[in-house]
This record gives sequence, C-alpha cells and structure tokens, in this order.
Amino acid sequence: MTGRAGRGRNRPAKAPARGIIRPVRPLVPIASAILVVLGWGVVAHNSGAGWVQALGDVVAGTLLLGLFGPAAVLARTRLQVTAGPIDATAGLPVEIGVVSTTRVRLTPLHPAGPVGFVGPAGVPAPPDGDVLTLVPRHRGVVSEITLEVATAAPFGLLWWTRRMRLPLTSELHIGPRLGPSARLPRQQDDRSGDSAHRSPKDIGEPRGVRPYRPGDSRRWVHWPATAHSGELMVREMEGPTAEPVVVVVTLPADEDAAEAVAEEAFGTLVALFDRGTQVLLTTTEPGGRRSGAVADRRSAGRRLARAVGPGAGWTPGRHRRTGTATPAPVGPPVDGDAGVLVTMGAPPGARRP
Repeated sequence: MTGRAGRGRNRPAKAPARGIIRPVRPLVPIASAILVVLGWGVVAHNSGAGWVQALGDVVAGTLLLGLFGPAAVLARTRLQVTAGPIDATAGLPVEIGVVSTTRVRLTPLHPAGPVGFVGPAGVPAPPDGDVLTLVPRHRGVVSEITLEVATAAPFGLLWWTRRMRLPLTSELHIGPRLGPSARLPRQQDDRSGDSAHRSPKDIGEPRGVRPYRPGDSRRWVHWPATAHSGELMVREMEGPTAEPVVVVVTLPADEDAAEAVAEEAFGTLVALFDRGTQVLLTTTEPGGRRSGAVADRRSAGRRLARAVGPGAGWTPGRHRRTGTATPAPVGPPVDGDAGVLVTMGAPPGARRP
C-alpha cells in the first residue's frame, strides 16, 4: 500500500462502535438442526442402545455449538485499522490495513467496497494487517468506516453478523472524479497583433533550471538538463506576476448534481494546472465560504472533498479546517447559482499564492 499515514498502534484510537449481533437467514439451519435432533431421538428411543443415545447427545451439542458459537466468536472479535491513505478519488479503489483477533468476513458499507477476509489464516500476517479495499462512490471527508462483520466459525452452519464503525488512522479526503473542463478564459497571445489562434505563453525570462515540483507545467521541462541530471528538470522563470484565475464552485443541494459540478470543477482546475496558471479556488465548507490558492491536483481534490452545498451540514468535530484558505467576502451560496465560474483576477481580501 502506498501513501499510508501513521500506524494505529502508535496512537490512541477511539473504541469502535458496535451494533447488535444478528443471525443471517436462520430459519433453514435451525429447522434442519431440530429435525436432525428429533430424528436421532426417535432412533435412539426405538433402538434402546446406550451408545446411540450418547452419540445423539454429541450430535446435538455439535449442532448447538455450530448454530450459536459464531455469535460468541463475533462478540469477542476485535478489529482495528492500522494504516490507510490520506487521499482517494471517488470510484477508484483504495486500500487500508485492518487487523482482527479472529478470522472474519468484512463487507464495507460506508465507504462501500468488495467483501474481504481478515484475521489469522495460518500464515504470518503483514505488519500493517490484512488489506481491505474500499471503493468510495461519492466525494467527501471520512474519519471512520462502517463495516458489516460476519463469521460462521467454528463449523459454518449459521452466519452471524454485526455492524461496526472503526476510526481511521487519519481523515480520508475523497476527491471527485475528473470531469470535463468548464470554458476557460483566453490567455495572452505570444505574438503581436490580433490572431484567431491563441496559445499559452510562459511569462518572464529564464534564469536557470530546478527539479520538477507538482503543479509545474509540462511546457517548462528542460530536456537537455533532464538528460544530463537523470531527473526531471524545469526552467525557472522570472518576470512580472500574472493575475491568477479565480474558480468559484457553488454546489447544488441535490447530491448527484453536486457530484457532477464537483467533477466539472476538478476538470477545470486540472486544465488550469496544465497551463501553468495560478489558481484561487472559492468553495463553501461547513464553516462557511472560503477562498484560497490551490497549486496541484492533491490540494484541489482536498478542497473539493470538503465542499458542501447550501444547507448541508456535517457532524461537528469530524472534519478539521485547514490553514490553506481564508474566508472570502461573499454571501452564502444560492442553489440557483450552482455551477463553476471561472474569472481572471483575485477577489478582494483573498490570499494570493
């Protein structure tokens, strides 16, 4: 697994929230066990042999253990998330590490994911626990996961389940999918006079080369220096500072429509990053309207993961506010104004990159 945060065993963890233990489709296994016990009792009564009655007692005890033993196993099972990433993308799988005291089946419910098995299996366990895959369906910030834990140990006669909520080692920022870009403002042409064809232009004069950093434009790559040093190098420019592009994202109240707007906003930001443009992003978070600079896909994905629509509320204390943005002097969003607005120049009072 890549991009994991600190391990859970090195930090205090909140006790997992546990649900009620329930059997899964108990009618057929319990009815079958009753019929077997009754049938054996009739045979033992008619035969009169003591060994038949003793064997019947063993069969009845085995059936009883197989039916209700999994509930006791499930009650004693302890789970903990030991490792996990900080960033993810909606619709793409992300892996976390989970340790368990017994072998159980896990079904991720929120975020969703495929069924997996964790716990002792007769082979040495990985240091970060077994791998559980999540496939988040929507963007957002997740500080805990909800699982359905199931077991049929020791004999597999009847499955018992319970729901558990496990705290993650760190908040998981689920960014939106990459959608189509909104219409971008034209850039200055690198030729004098009017021209129907406009192309991006790097501002300033080259003053040297430096190693590539996330957010650098691909047009800045200095191939001779890259070939000489063995790592990706880009030209470092100096000159007048260009006005940043302001992207204002207003999400509607409808969840599906909000996902579509967030995907369009992410596609717009990526297109601006590819141009090498400075970007100020304005969104609405649970604490209010916020505006701040974003320089790469990761920071943009985190900002859009925290964005909410009008009237949306998150559970207090489960989402932290970061210091990368400052309040923007705009009013609350209106659902009718939902969409992605791209303009040139910074809004008053916003922090410049």
